[in-house]
Amino acid sequence: MSPYKTFAIVGFGYTGSVFAKQFADHKEDNLKWKILSRSVDKSELREAESQGAELIAVDYNSQDSLTTALAGVDIVLSTLRDGGLEDVQLNLVRAAKLLVSTFSFLASMEEIPWAFLFLDAHLKIADLKPKAETHALLKELNLLYALFFTGLWPSMALDPTIAKAIGLDFEAGKFTFFGDGNAVQSWTAPVDFAAFVYYVLTTRPACELENKVFQIEGDSKSIREVVTLWEKKSGRKAEIHQLSEEEIQAFISRQEFELYRFLPHQLKYGGLKVTGESNGIWPEWNSSQSKWEFYSLGELHTMFEEKRWTGS
Repeated sequence: MSPYKTFAIVGFGYTGSVFAKQFADHKEDNLKWKILSRSVDKSELREAESQGAELIAVDYNSQDSLTTALAGVDIVLSTLRDGGLEDVQLNLVRAAKLLVSTFSFLASMEEIPWAFLFLDAHLKIADLKPKAETHALLKELNLLYALFFTGLWPSMALDPTIAKAIGLDFEAGKFTFFGDGNAVQSWTAPVDFAAFVYYVLTTRPACELENKVFQIEGDSKSIREVVTLWEKKSGRKAEIHQLSEEEIQAFISRQEFELYRFLPHQLKYGGLKVTGESNGIWPEWNSSQSKWEFYSLGELHTMFEEKRWTGS
């Protein structure tokens, strides 16, 4: 059994909300869980509070605010993204280190009173600077952590803004492949990912969690296979354009955001494929919402089926 009983979800965007639902759905486990957010006035947060969450408003730039909020916590689930990864997550790690230094560490590794869970939801650590810096700081400060690699999230590819940026315009039926589109990628839906992480954290002993890397995979498909499935379900013919390496380099040079500079070659060469070797930890894991067949691919607005949790 896991020795961890008190959890803090940091950030309450989509990822934070699906983790909150896991705790709300497992009240019988008698776990304590906090949600840290800049504001606790959002209706979604109040709904989480009614399901058992302790809400804490924090100033992510204040070490005192963070250490106060994290007091008594065993596991930090950092669901921060975008700008939050650059400075805020590093502040979070430093605050965690200060708290660790106040504890009397027990001799048994099973009973160390702190672990830091860093959720690497999409991408491999070394490829994005903020993620790499967080990982490096965790190791420098000797904080315990767990890394989870999942490949891409279907909801990411279904978001119209991101989808078009990576060449998937489902609404127009136009698709741009970086290369031939045949490189296989891993896909894992946030709801399936959160269920897996919750299971691991609440059932496995600490020695199987601390400083470990988990690779989980809900589905495995190439971009071309996704488009073929879209054609089958929508009854429409896709208009496909394949970019040469020269065209890919030109595309990358035009991009303002690091994510869009990073993704083209990952999509071309299958860089977002994970082994899925950790799936065996939980053979009964239901990853149905990670399967592309799960989605209604006929119309763009019906495709984006993953919704923010409202507590219902």
